[in-house]
Amino acid sequence: MKNNQIIFLIVSFCFNSCQTDLVEKPKDLIPQNKMESIIQDMILMKSISRNYQTVILEKKWFGDKYIYEKYSIDCIQLIENQKYYAKSPKIYLEMHKNIKSNMERLIDSIDILSKEQAKKTKEKKLKKKDSLNLK
Repeated sequence: MKNNQIIFLIVSFCFNSCQTDLVEKPKDLIPQNKMESIIQDMILMKSISRNYQTVILEKKWFGDKYIYEKYSIDCIQLIENQKYYAKSPKIYLEMHKNIKSNMERLIDSIDILSKEQAKKTKEKKLKKKDSLNLK
C-alpha cells in the first residue's frame, strides 16, 4: 500500500510541476498588429535615444508618454498585454518576425532616401561649381 501511495505522490507531483502558469487574457487586449507596432516603436525609440540622446533630452520628444498617447493605452494595459503575449511563444515569435521584417523594410527605405539625397546634394554642388566657373 505504501508503494502505491509513493508512486501516486510522485506521479501527481510530476503532473503538477509540468503545468505552466497561464496568464489570463487581459480585459483590454491590444490586437496583435497594434502590439507589434507598439513594440517596434519602443525598439526604434531606444535605438534613436542611444545615438541622439542630447537632442532627445533637449526636445523631450520620446518616452513612455509618447507611446501611451500615440496608441491610446496606459502603463498597466501595456504591461498586462506584454505578459499575455510573452506567455504564448509561437505568437510572440511571429510578432517579432513581423517586427524584424518591418524594420528591414524601414532600413531599406532609409538607405534609398539617403542615397537619393546624397546624389541631389552632389548635383547641386556641381551646378554651383559650374556656375562659378562660367563667370
